[in-house]
Amino acid sequence: MEIDHVVLAARTKADAEEVLSQAGLGIARGRVIPGLGLSNLVVPLGQGLLEIHYPNGEPLSPGSPPLLDFDKEALATHSSAALVPMAWLVLMEDERRLRELAATNDMSVLEVSAEGPGFPPYALAGFGANFDRRWLPCLIHWPEGPPALSAAHRRQPVGITRIDVAGPAGDIRGWCGGTPRGLNAVPGTAGPLRVEIGFADGTTLTLGLDD
Repeated sequence: MEIDHVVLAARTKADAEEVLSQAGLGIARGRVIPGLGLSNLVVPLGQGLLEIHYPNGEPLSPGSPPLLDFDKEALATHSSAALVPMAWLVLMEDERRLRELAATNDMSVLEVSAEGPGFPPYALAGFGANFDRRWLPCLIHWPEGPPALSAAHRRQPVGITRIDVAGPAGDIRGWCGGTPRGLNAVPGTAGPLRVEIGFADGTTLTLGLDD
């Protein structure tokens, strides 16, 4: 059971690009997320993705999820952090298993259309759960296979090797139907704190909050 991707908040696009450039990571694509007042940057990691959100100044749609407010609150709380982890998603290769877990845990399942070239449709279970229980991931299934994205990395990432999450490990196991590879659950209920990326040369990079 693999971590599919981690969502991080940045104050500006320039801040995100600077962090990624210093890390030797390239950006595959970015887009405006309709109605949320946010845009994103997507970084392919070989196994998994980083998705970085930043405010774009556009108006919010009525009734839209308060993701912009959550991002602003987290960035204000952690004023010294350039990127703050906000959510994490666990890959479910079997759609039937995703739907079984959704039913068991009273999760909603969203069917999301393709988001442009290289980013196929997906099923998402549990969106909104981390509004009140930040330690719980969403579950994601890619019926046509995961995104086929590439980027001009200066260092070759191989994937997400660890995520530190402040939350009850038993809750996460029950939600996911097992323990995601690389999960390090720590005391607290704040949710994702740090994500570690591995590189082909054996080095790692940690993004997020200080220990």
